[in-house]
Amino acid sequence: MSSPLEEKRSRDTANSGDAYCVRLPFFLYSFMPTNNFYKNSPVGCLLVHGFTGSPNELLELGGFLARKNVTVSIPTLPGHGTYSGDLFNYTWKDWFACVKAAFHELEQNCKEMFVCGLSMGGTLALHLAAHKPVHGVISLAGAVEFPIWQKVGAKYLKNTIKFYKKRDREDVLDRAVKEQLDSYDRYPLYAVDQLFRMMDHVREDLSEISQPILIMHSRKDHTVDFSNSEVIYNSVSSADKRKIDLKDSYHVITVDVEKERVQNEVFRFLDDHSELLKARSSKEAGTKPHVN
Repeated sequence: MSSPLEEKRSRDTANSGDAYCVRLPFFLYSFMPTNNFYKNSPVGCLLVHGFTGSPNELLELGGFLARKNVTVSIPTLPGHGTYSGDLFNYTWKDWFACVKAAFHELEQNCKEMFVCGLSMGGTLALHLAAHKPVHGVISLAGAVEFPIWQKVGAKYLKNTIKFYKKRDREDVLDRAVKEQLDSYDRYPLYAVDQLFRMMDHVREDLSEISQPILIMHSRKDHTVDFSNSEVIYNSVSSADKRKIDLKDSYHVITVDVEKERVQNEVFRFLDDHSELLKARSSKEAGTKPHVN
């Protein structure tokens, strides 16, 4: 049975001419996750997966938050969760349109909205926070800067070299989880160029972010350089900002060896900045919430 959130997304997609999040064909649901966890809570968290990835990267984190009474939405970005060549059909603006659509869906169901993204999902989360009234933003291995030679290479080679094959699938220390992520093993340079274009745009937006922000990144990340976390931290205008440096994980920190810490830190951030979660915790403890 579909959740109320899933049924609403189907109605909204049918009635909208805008770019929308992927609705997977029925035969793919046997091995791909559905787009949402649904929990009847006024506190919502939008989780955004990374480039060439899928919601599988965020299922454990989403389930953890749902058990903490948080409504969780995990959209499948356009061109993802299907086949690698599908990425030729979309631009970075389509990815962001999907994120905006999922955010507006949460707005209809929640009073407080947070956004959290992994890798390119972190880039999209930052872009959303710069333009929408989210209560807080979480960047997990977020990307805003790559070496100039990679950007120039993607720009000028995208029409010559159609695909680039990944060397070792996902950048994860825990090899047991590599095959569980269902990410593409290759990607079009056209889509990489779109990613770089989006990063250039979002980097200029960082100073517009004033909401509370949590930034987590691993020093052993081989995909998105650790320096990205410092660029984000130093560029946002948020007075309430925290950066956590992981030491053992690689890039996909939501499923790697420090995933439990990631889960706990994400919920701690939500709990610290959600008045509704504070009120619930105080009620369960039999005390009144503290008011500054």
